[in-house]
Order: sequence, then C-alpha cells, then structure tokens
Amino acid sequence: MYKRLKAKNDFIFQRIFGRKENKDILISLLNAILDLSGKNNIDDIELMDNTKLEKDRIEDKQGILDIRAKTVEGIQINIEIQLVNQYNMDKRTLFYWSKMFTEQITVGQGFDELKKTITINILDFSFIDLNRYHTSYHLKEDLEPNYLLTDVLEIHFIELPKFRRCEPDITKPLERWLLFLEDSSLEVLKVLKEKDPAIAKAEEVLDWLSSDEETVRLYELREKAIYDEVTRIKGAKEEGIAIGIEKGIEKGIEKGIETVAKNMLSQGIAIDIICNVTGLPKECLTKIQSQIFH
Repeated sequence: MYKRLKAKNDFIFQRIFGRKENKDILISLLNAILDLSGKNNIDDIELMDNTKLEKDRIEDKQGILDIRAKTVEGIQINIEIQLVNQYNMDKRTLFYWSKMFTEQITVGQGFDELKKTITINILDFSFIDLNRYHTSYHLKEDLEPNYLLTDVLEIHFIELPKFRRCEPDITKPLERWLLFLEDSSLEVLKVLKEKDPAIAKAEEVLDWLSSDEETVRLYELREKAIYDEVTRIKGAKEEGIAIGIEKGIEKGIEKGIETVAKNMLSQGIAIDIICNVTGLPKECLTKIQSQIFH
C-alpha cells in the first residue's frame, strides 16, 4: 500500500496541474481561483514550456517550480505553490509578473499588444496582514479605489494557514480545491470527488504518482531540499536574533557607562579619575563634559 504524496509539494503540484494531458484540471483550478463562471469561464489554455527542466530544480533549495499558461485571448497566467517563507514574496512576485508581461512583446510590436498578466501564489505560510486567506491586487487610484488604471496587472495570494482556520464550504469550487491540496481525510476526499469531476481526475493522477517509484524518489529529494531551506532560514533568523541581542546588551552596557561618567562629571570629579573608573577614553569624556556644561 503506497502513501499518498502531498499534493501541495511544488514538484507534485506541477506534475498534476502542469501537464498538457491534465490541462482540464488546471482550467478548473484557475476558474475557481479567479472566480470565473458561465460565459466568463476559461475554456481552453495553452501550457507554456518552462526554460528549465523540472529535474534540474528538484534539489535546488530556492528553485521555482511554477506553471505558466496562456488563454485563447492571450492572457498570461503564472501559478506557483510556495512552501517556504523567504521573506521576499512581494518583490519576487512583482519581478516575475513584470518578466512575464514584458516577454510578450517582440521587436516591431506596439505596447497595445501587451496582454493582461495574472500571477497566482499559493502559500503554505502567512504573508498578508489581513484575515482573509485569498486576496487579490490591481492598479487602482489611491483616493478613487473604483477607478482602475488598467486591468493588465492582477496578483493573487492564497494563504493555506488562514484557510485551515476556516470552516470549509464545499459548495465553493476554490475551497474544494484547497481541501484537495491539504492532507484531507479519505472521507472528505470521497465527497470532493463526488462533487467535482476535475478533483476526481486530479486524485487519480495523484494516486498514480504516489505509486510510481521514480516520482516518489524525486518527491523525496524535493521534500529534503524544502526541509533544508526551512532549516537554513530558521538558523539564519536565530543567528540574527542572537547577534541583535548581543549588540543590544553591548549598547546597553555602553550607555550605562556613559551615564555613570556623566554623573561623575556633574559632581566635579577629575577626568583622569573617571577614565580609570569607566575605561572610557579621555576624548570621549571631554565630549560628554562639553555636552553637560554647554
């Protein structure tokens, strides 16, 4: 009996949603995230090949395993699942959005040929200082939020930790997909598959991936790379805190010594004696003395 691999592992996520034979699954997910229905639905997409092979990035601790697609209307969409907080999601997102946006145009083309570009980030950590698990962003006027400068920019963040705190509603397509990505129980998965044919197909794909030895091997390498990156960031953060505390103590001691020196100078004690007591250089004491008496 094989173990069900984590659908939110970025390597597995790409294998489920980023293959041409599974583009109907990706279309369902995108329609759910973008809240599209009826005549506004995305009916077809073209998956765009990434410049690097996914195997090259399995052991890259900071490698990005994203999915790029283009709708029939030419709208560019990038979706990635990010498991590690590298504390740069805002700038990183804008960088990749701008890269996708500008890559559309070639020599001789006009700016009016640039199409809408959408970036979607599914995060396994909290990032936005708002309570909602799904937030989206556009270019709007500061004092007239209903006035949209242009619709070419659209950015989405979906934060899984915030979703976990919600009471899920399986009547909502997006919440069904997020339950699929999470480690939901077999009972929940059964309901999801009955409710949504696209999720049923995604679960079939995941079942096959979970039973394939090579996929499992690559999955475990990716899990290790992710764990190593989490450990690195945690270590760097703890080291930074330790250094900060040490500097704070040093600054506090230094400030305390200066306070003692000020008190001694105020009482008319000779600078040479204060030098011997505090260890402060004569030049420093002369400066403090000038601050006291002028």
